[in-house]
Amino acid sequence: MALLSQLKATALHWLLPQTCCHCREDLASDWREPLCPACLSKLVPAEPPFCLRCAEPLLNGKILCPACSGHPCACRTIRAAFLYKGPVPALAHGFKYRGRQDAAQAAGRWMAGHFARFGELSGCDALVPVPLHPRRLRERGYNQAEILARELSRATGLPMKNLLERPKATKPQWDLDQEARRQNLSGAFVAKPQVKGLRLLIIDDICTSGSSLEECGRALHRAGASRVAAFVFARQTLSAP
Repeated sequence: MALLSQLKATALHWLLPQTCCHCREDLASDWREPLCPACLSKLVPAEPPFCLRCAEPLLNGKILCPACSGHPCACRTIRAAFLYKGPVPALAHGFKYRGRQDAAQAAGRWMAGHFARFGELSGCDALVPVPLHPRRLRERGYNQAEILARELSRATGLPMKNLLERPKATKPQWDLDQEARRQNLSGAFVAKPQVKGLRLLIIDDICTSGSSLEECGRALHRAGASRVAAFVFARQTLSAP
């Protein structure tokens, strides 16, 4: 039976070879990652110096970026495993628009490998994936944030709970400025009553301005969450090169 499965996998590889999400080179039949070894080595971990609140890379010696200075935030801490550069954009495009669930699963495993670096994220009661609007979920067939959270849950033992809903359909965020992002997301998320008193860690794929994570944090606090932070696969920098 094992031999038959191996033969089927080999035949499938030759008929429909998997390719690297970034360089599109064919992957070896025994390689189980969505990036080839060369592209995998180009992932850049998100490391200080960065804003102590949102992990925006900083080069000016300050501890907070302008967006986080001088006002309270519902999502009190955001951390990322990697920077949004190198093979990350192509990998994210793969699991968002090309049906590469394997890419999301790998991203979740890689996130888990970096989770211990951020002790400030410890002590949470549950992992909460950022939800998709039901229409978007039907179109895509899966929620990539839920896949990331599931992989992180397997690695850490922390439970994953779908405690957020997204009843409002929103425009894509990528072509909006920061104020338009906030307005676009206003009221987009609703938290379930079960969040009351819990310390929660929001899970998502990419953080650009942090607007989605902040709106999720507001919804969770309105429903009674005691603490909200976030962990994402990659941080897209707004100010640093």
